[in-house]
Amino acid sequence: MTSSDIEVIMVKLQHLEEMLTSVHEEVKRTNGRVTELEMSEAKWQGGVESRRMFRMIATTVASGGLLAGVLWFFTNSIN
Repeated sequence: MTSSDIEVIMVKLQHLEEMLTSVHEEVKRTNGRVTELEMSEAKWQGGVESRRMFRMIATTVASGGLLAGVLWFFTNSIN
């Protein structure tokens, strides 16, 4: 192997190192965007879950009120 061959190999290795550095930087930016999207989705899912819980509580309270009204009606109509 001549020194010219070694020099060509070294230039190619340097180019590969620069490409890897560039790819690494892009991967870090992409991971940041993905993390941001995952956080937004988790926040949205939390909102969905809390609304579902609120609906369950509201439905339970409304059902209890309706049942109490029906029972009151029947007890008062019997007397």
